[in-house]
Amino acid sequence: MPTAIRRVKVSDSVTSSLLDLIRHGDYPAGTRLPPERELAVRFGVSRATLRDALRRLELLGYLEVRQGGGTFARTPDASTLSRPFQGLLAGSPGTATDLMEFRCMVEPEVAALAAERASSNELALLSDSYERQQRAADRGLRLADEDMRFHGLIAQASGNAVFSGVLETLRHLMQELRHNLLPGSRPDLTLREHLRILEAITARDPHGARAAMAAHLNTVSRTLRLERALPGAALPTLGDDHD
Repeated sequence: MPTAIRRVKVSDSVTSSLLDLIRHGDYPAGTRLPPERELAVRFGVSRATLRDALRRLELLGYLEVRQGGGTFARTPDASTLSRPFQGLLAGSPGTATDLMEFRCMVEPEVAALAAERASSNELALLSDSYERQQRAADRGLRLADEDMRFHGLIAQASGNAVFSGVLETLRHLMQELRHNLLPGSRPDLTLREHLRILEAITARDPHGARAAMAAHLNTVSRTLRLERALPGAALPTLGDDHD
C-alpha cells in the first residue's frame, strides 16, 4: 500500500530554508536580513507567507525584530527557550512543583560533577558569587540574580554542556516562580546552605556536594509547598531567596 505523502505548508518550507541559512552561516548572528520584499522574491512566496515564517523564527529565538531597524539573525538563548514554558507555569500552579522535582533529581548530580571537575577559575567565580550574596544580604537586599548565578556557575563547572543548557533555561523559569510563589524575605538560610555547597565543591567532595545541594533544594521545595498552602504566610523557619 503506497505511503501517504504529507503536504508541507509553504510557510513551513520557508521557515526551514531560512533556518538552514542562519545555521549554516549565510546570516550569522547579528546580521541584518534583506528586506521582506527581497526575501519574498528569493523564496517565490507572498510577503504574508514570508512574515509567517519570520514570526516563527522570532519565537524560536533565531530572529530579532528591531522597531525601525529591520530583522536580525541571532542565537537562541535560555530566555528564549523558556518562553513557551512560562505560560504553562503561570497557568498551572502544579507545574512549579514538577519543576522543583526535576531540579531535585538533576542538580545534586550536577553539584557532584562540579566537585570533581571545577577548574581553579570556576572555583574562584563561585567564591566571588557567594561573597556577592553575602554583601547583598548585609545591605538588606534580596539575593535574586546572584543567587541564580551561583547555581548557573555550578552547572558550568560540571563540564556537561547539556546540564548547563537545561539548567540555564530553568533559571529563567525560576525567575517567574520566585516572583509569583516565593515572596518571602530571608536570605540567611540560603547563605548557610550555599556555603555548604561551596565548601564541598571546593574540597573536591562529590558526595558532600551532592548531599548539600539535595538539602538546599529540599528546603526550597518545602518553602514552595508552604507558600502554596498558606499564601502570604510568614515562613519563620524557612529561607526564601532560593532559585
